[in-house]
Amino acid sequence: MNESDLQTLTQRSSHCRGQCPWLRWFAGGGGVAAVLVIVMSSGCRPEAKSPAAKTVDAEGRPSRPPISVETTNAVERSMPRYLRVTGQLQGMQDAQVAADTAGKVIEAPVERGSLVQAGSVLVKVDGRTAELSLTEAEASVALAEAKLALAKNESERNAPLVKTKAIAEADFRKLEAEQAGREADLAAAVARRDLTRKTLTDSVIRAPFAGLVVERYVQPGEYVKADTRIARVVEVARLRLLLNVPETAVGSVREGQTVEFTTAAYAGETFIGVIKFLGGAVRESARDLIVEAEVLNADGRLKPGLFAEAHVRLSETNVVTIPAESLRVEGSRRSVFLVENGVLAERLVEVGETLDGWLEVRRGVKAGEAVVISPGREMADGVPVKVMRP
Repeated sequence: MNESDLQTLTQRSSHCRGQCPWLRWFAGGGGVAAVLVIVMSSGCRPEAKSPAAKTVDAEGRPSRPPISVETTNAVERSMPRYLRVTGQLQGMQDAQVAADTAGKVIEAPVERGSLVQAGSVLVKVDGRTAELSLTEAEASVALAEAKLALAKNESERNAPLVKTKAIAEADFRKLEAEQAGREADLAAAVARRDLTRKTLTDSVIRAPFAGLVVERYVQPGEYVKADTRIARVVEVARLRLLLNVPETAVGSVREGQTVEFTTAAYAGETFIGVIKFLGGAVRESARDLIVEAEVLNADGRLKPGLFAEAHVRLSETNVVTIPAESLRVEGSRRSVFLVENGVLAERLVEVGETLDGWLEVRRGVKAGEAVVISPGREMADGVPVKVMRP
């Protein structure tokens, strides 16, 4: 390296020494040849001027243009309190219909899921034996009536003769006894006839009330006895909602209170019932009280056996509320955005009941604070805003 090259390298090192570590090493006296090769092949370019710094706010954060938001004030409103419980739906009437006769099933016109009216035929049992027995019983009644009529005629004809002593009084008493016997025979014949008629009537098994056939247990050709289950019928126009009220809340429920409940079968839909019956005692095993609410179900959509999540409406109280659309939900995180000194301030909140589009805020917002309506995803803590008046 001649003196001219060394002078050129020295000038470049004075400009780049702070940027190029290898020049600092060179300045210390080592690696002249190697450094020269590197410098001549790639060079050490002067540092480019940095672009103009972005505008920052008073706290050193990059500023951005304000976004437009619409706000409303959190206000106090009267909000009902609810007792939340679980329960199950049952039919208002639920009967395991049984036969009251014996015989072979000849007809079963209903199937599972059939809607029936009170008196609708569920099963027919062979009633020919009962029909024949009824014919015999009716004939016995007719014979007994004829014998009674003859006995009455004899008594009436001989009654004047007793007064004139034309016949002995003992013979007349026999006639009266015979008449009484004929009356007893007639009563027995009538009872046998009515019993046979009932047997014939029982050969047609009917629904005791209007409802839904949940299950049919017999098929045509089977033999049934007087205690054989025929079908299960459940009233579905009215249902019972059995609620499990914990011991600590027993004092807050009473007859006539409104119950709102939901079921998994109809997500997002609310049904209503009215408390009709309170249990007589708290169950020792579960420490709860069974409370029954009546639910009208004229369209039959609700089915017995459905699980329900219910809340019983209790007293009302004044609470801080905001529009329901002001809430941002991210998983289990609930937050709202307030406007403070022209910028957004995100607040985590604890929410409660909802009524007519207004949401109860139990913690995080005070009455009178300006809350952003329908916060968008672009909103964040500290973003400047311009409030749009509604």
